[in-house]
Amino acid sequence: MEEAELKPVVGQCFQSLDFAIAFYDVYARAVGFDTRKQGVKKVEGVTIWQYIVCTRQGKKRTEEEDMVNARHGFTLKRRRLSNRCCCPTKISLRYFSKGGRPRYKIHKFVEAHNHTMVEVQHKPFMTINRKLTEVHEKFILDCSRANIGPTLTFKFMKEMVLDEMRRKKELSDAFTYHYEVNSENQLVALFWCDGVLKRNYHMFGDIVAFDSTYNTNMYCMIFCPFTGKDNHGRPVTFAAGLVSNEKTGAFAWLFKHFIECMGVAPKMIVIDQDLGMRSAIEEILVGTRHRWCMWHIMHKLSVKAPKRLLTDEHFKKDFHACVWSELHEPEEFEEMWDAIIVEYGLENVGWFKTMYRHRKYWIPAYFRDFPLGSMIRTTSVSESENSFYKIFLKPRLNLAEFYLSFNNALESQCNSNAKLDYADSTIVPILATDQPFEKHASTLFTDSMFRRVQEEIVEGCNRCRIVDKYSESRWMKTTLAKALHGYTADVFQNTDAQYEKLILSNELTSIFFSCLASYQSNMDTLRAFVGGMRDLKSSIDTYSPPISAVEKRRMVEEFYGMVRLEVVEVHPPDVIQTKGSCSTNSKLIISKREKAIKEYNRPLRRCMNCLEMGHHDSRNCPENANGKGKEKCLMYVHEVDPELCFV
Repeated sequence: MEEAELKPVVGQCFQSLDFAIAFYDVYARAVGFDTRKQGVKKVEGVTIWQYIVCTRQGKKRTEEEDMVNARHGFTLKRRRLSNRCCCPTKISLRYFSKGGRPRYKIHKFVEAHNHTMVEVQHKPFMTINRKLTEVHEKFILDCSRANIGPTLTFKFMKEMVLDEMRRKKELSDAFTYHYEVNSENQLVALFWCDGVLKRNYHMFGDIVAFDSTYNTNMYCMIFCPFTGKDNHGRPVTFAAGLVSNEKTGAFAWLFKHFIECMGVAPKMIVIDQDLGMRSAIEEILVGTRHRWCMWHIMHKLSVKAPKRLLTDEHFKKDFHACVWSELHEPEEFEEMWDAIIVEYGLENVGWFKTMYRHRKYWIPAYFRDFPLGSMIRTTSVSESENSFYKIFLKPRLNLAEFYLSFNNALESQCNSNAKLDYADSTIVPILATDQPFEKHASTLFTDSMFRRVQEEIVEGCNRCRIVDKYSESRWMKTTLAKALHGYTADVFQNTDAQYEKLILSNELTSIFFSCLASYQSNMDTLRAFVGGMRDLKSSIDTYSPPISAVEKRRMVEEFYGMVRLEVVEVHPPDVIQTKGSCSTNSKLIISKREKAIKEYNRPLRRCMNCLEMGHHDSRNCPENANGKGKEKCLMYVHEVDPELCFV
């Protein structure tokens, strides 16, 4: 229905107040704004006047307090944003009687807004659209009654994943995939990327984080996502791959196809200290800067540093100031490092020698010349992304289920990004000063980046300017951001022939449950509805053959979106032994230090012999007459230092 047909007209009449409000909500949903009830006048319980305004009407009452709070870095109270901008749009409904029956008509209608309307891709986040439909309510109710999750009723052969990727490639040139098999036609490597991921890379792919993670599928194939940060500072996926080993050749294969897929190499790649990755980068990504992840390095400090320094607060403060500061020149860093090594007696500790020898790979002082290098701090970028994927990917999944779960994860990630874009387009930022460039910056940058810019403005006050690291379009709102590598928007659009089918199916389901919810209160209407549905089904079945076993299998295949092939050319891989595979079985050799930490962190329990809280029970209590349990009980306690858990 066109917006012109939905547009309210002064004098338009409605049978009831609820119907009038629902009509205006439909109009608001189509145009792209939210509504709220502003006021009501009643006489003897009858609503005489009803006023409805745009949700962005009015302004926040605490603007002056917010400005003071912003100057203090929002330490006075929690930062709470508002979307109100004094929008004048409103409508008033007036009661009247016609033929003794109550009616309502539009008395006044102000159409003009002072803000932009919500874009189509952001409409699902509008308050007016964030309501459970009858379909969702029925689904939640059925799940709660069954008390079970979805049942896996169909086991896929691994060839189905490749066939699905082949089908997507035929439907969209933006989709890319490559795979490799061994002499026995077993899958050993897989790489894929669609149009959305390519667009993410060309928009935000100046710095790429690459890491491998385990326990995402039943074959223990190593999952290797290419990730980065979007303009909101949130993790975003560029591509993904599966490999069967962590040697240089496997990573080089992934990097090669990644560059072929994207057409341009990243400016910097962040990895852990894996030698296989390092060799592959030097072989394939010749012009790309190579950096180690600071999170992985600092995570090892508690294990590599001498025990005597684990409780030394001065050492922690000095070491962090040395390695984390982005203001030091390389020469200044080297002087500070040498001073720390001498002061704390670390000349003979091998780990510190090794890390200093490779300082150009991880110390921020050596990346000061790199644009935005100080903005994307390499603390657990890949680790946070891996944690996100672990929510969707489980060790029991075969490759077909893994691929479906990966797509669900991507959908969730895209939804979160769109929600932040919606917030940026509607929220009114809190300003800390009266400077015009601060207000201008609030219209350019995303909210997460504007907070950093605002800190710089408050710190410099009248003498400040937006420094170069913030002036890149990379951190601007999505509508203003420009591609880093250059692209045409239409090039990376995904197309899927089943998308329209999915929309029609969802619409049919929604109509059915909506009618069912409306007709349940009237038995005559419900009987007529059931009879009509029965007649419609009979007329359709007349022209449709009975469902055979083959047809049932086809329906299940359509549910998963993949077709099971009769001839399997690529077979599933053998279960792979990764570098960290011993952590899941009894082969792992645990050191005394790890045993001591585990024993200390074990919860205390009360001994029924001595009635004290500890790590023993009545069987090995130190107060036993034979004393047999004393040595076992105190074996770890005497050697465990409470500060061993220092991170």
